[in-house]
Amino acid sequence: MKRLSMSALLFALSSACRDPTLDAKIEALGPDPGPYEEGEKHRAGFPCTWCHSRAGGTDPYFDLAGTVYEDKDAPVGLPGVTVRLFDGKGRQKAIETNEVGTFFVEEGALKLEFPLWVRLEHGNETRLMTTPIFRERSCAACHRDPTGPSRRWRIHLKGDP
Repeated sequence: MKRLSMSALLFALSSACRDPTLDAKIEALGPDPGPYEEGEKHRAGFPCTWCHSRAGGTDPYFDLAGTVYEDKDAPVGLPGVTVRLFDGKGRQKAIETNEVGTFFVEEGALKLEFPLWVRLEHGNETRLMTTPIFRERSCAACHRDPTGPSRRWRIHLKGDP
């Protein structure tokens, strides 16, 4: 009985730490449309840190994550892109996109201070993000389909800005 009471208490405490607004945003994403099982390739183009944060509850936790496409209409992400992040103190961190175009920085590894500036590099192509990242750690929170008043095109290397 004592063990059952302790389990119930732990469950109540852990669920009380959840963010209901974030839970609603995660639920609104719907099921995973992709062909990949959970892992580094699943849900490319979705806001990774909504789930992969302590508030989202899915380990591993990310400090920052996103997906890069060749152009805004490309059906799949672009592998081998260097995503270079800079902070106001002149520090930088480079991450390379994986085979589905996704990049992520695991929790505690970013070592940069917001706001952050971003440069994409792939072969002879370079693209700068025109505005800094102030706080949102999921690139797809602002860069995903469909576009709208609060969402720009997916992150892309070529074509329209």
